[in-house]
Amino acid sequence: MSPNALDAALLDLAATHLLASVRLLGLFLSLPLLSFRALPLSLRVGPVLILALVAAPPSGAPVNADLLCVGSELAIGLVMGWSLRLAMLAVDLTTEALSMHSGFSFAQTVSPQAALPSTALGEFLGMGLLATLFVSDLHLIFIERLATSMSYVPLGTWPSGWKLQGLVTLITSAFSMGLVLSCGSFALYLFSNTMLGLIGRISPQLNLMAVGFSINAPLAALVMLMLVLQLPALSDAIATAALAFVGQGLGPGPP
Repeated sequence: MSPNALDAALLDLAATHLLASVRLLGLFLSLPLLSFRALPLSLRVGPVLILALVAAPPSGAPVNADLLCVGSELAIGLVMGWSLRLAMLAVDLTTEALSMHSGFSFAQTVSPQAALPSTALGEFLGMGLLATLFVSDLHLIFIERLATSMSYVPLGTWPSGWKLQGLVTLITSAFSMGLVLSCGSFALYLFSNTMLGLIGRISPQLNLMAVGFSINAPLAALVMLMLVLQLPALSDAIATAALAFVGQGLGPGPP
């Protein structure tokens, strides 16, 4: 092999490894199971470089590693991770509705400097959902799907199957799932507030704020218990919705 041919082969190999690493890095930066802020960036880059050595396709046609291709590969990984986060909006919608009805959202009004991304119930159920998804090895499934996508979607190209309609379908399914999960709390607190209103009409001197919170808090615990018991089925539905969107652009997964 001539020196020029060897240099071209090494440059092609380096470009292939670079683009594969960037695609994996986007997933590690956006997937909720891997993007914890407490996890140092060095602990994400190291596994990404090792996985890229295994997942990168063999050298074939020359690979263009310009800035546009690098940005496209990073966007593929980011979109893939964000698809799971969009599917998890069902849990956010459910816990927001439950916190509003039970009165737990008042904590954000009393202590706004805490700057919590969600309510206390949302944090609790969200961490439980993440634990369930992690136990079911969903992060490994996403990594495997991204690795196999390199043979379906060539490096440096954007997936033609990802369209706006698929994104709308994912958001719609997450919203409808959250609305269905919220119906139980809506019905329960409608009945509770109706009873409290009747009691207030019968006994006006009764402090409904104190009595109402003492009733709404145990009801919230009851609803949370029912949601926790449904976490395995909920995690399956969320993973199915996210993987369906991923499959539209990155092709079918491994058999």
